[in-house]
Amino acid sequence: MDPIDSDLKWSIFFVVALAGMSCQVEALPVDAWGIFFVAGGLGGGFVSAGVVDRAQDLADMQQYNEVKGFFRVEANIVRLQNDDGLEHNGLPCDGPVGKCDPRISAFVDTERPNHDFGGDSVPYRHYATLLTAEDTNSPVVNRTVTRDVCGHSVRKINIRVRAEDVDTLRNDDKIDNFSCFIYGLDRPALDEAHAEWSPELACDGLDRKNTKIWFKYRWFFIDAKTCRPSSNDRGLLDGLFS
Repeated sequence: MDPIDSDLKWSIFFVVALAGMSCQVEALPVDAWGIFFVAGGLGGGFVSAGVVDRAQDLADMQQYNEVKGFFRVEANIVRLQNDDGLEHNGLPCDGPVGKCDPRISAFVDTERPNHDFGGDSVPYRHYATLLTAEDTNSPVVNRTVTRDVCGHSVRKINIRVRAEDVDTLRNDDKIDNFSCFIYGLDRPALDEAHAEWSPELACDGLDRKNTKIWFKYRWFFIDAKTCRPSSNDRGLLDGLFS
């Protein structure tokens, strides 16, 4: 019998791993799963973005200060600016005369700020819904999301915001995603009493620069006993198909 070629062996191993979920496979880092898609020749489209993201992580190490300890991050999502009422692809939300029905959700990402939106960073199901409105293109949101960092270090925090047009007759459509960054150049305040809100800052849409989220933030050190640990809560397969 001819020996099984290496590409086929990788493909078989990947299928078996998915079916069996053996302890050896579960022990692998999540980014390592991208190796199976590439080496197995399963279409060529499933390439892990981890290399690019880690390159940006290394660049951040040279550019931004490390902030370590117990601190709280608060981000107030002030408003969505979408005066033209367009989705991420440039099409109107609701025809030539209608307006958007926006839903705004957000998540404070302290773990994977350079990774793509979706399962590669944090699944959308974990975002906090801040606003659902009807027949308005540029709503005021004025809601705050928060997250504690408990003994870890960060150089950059991504306030991830997602705006969608809610539609009862068809699937909801993306208006845009927004990465609103907080950098270690600006250290947290000594405590909440000394914490001041930043000026309002604009974050451009990742697909359409004319669509913006306006936000402000503050962060401050807290007592370790009051720190509320959390995670991005990514499942084993979350980063593979999103």
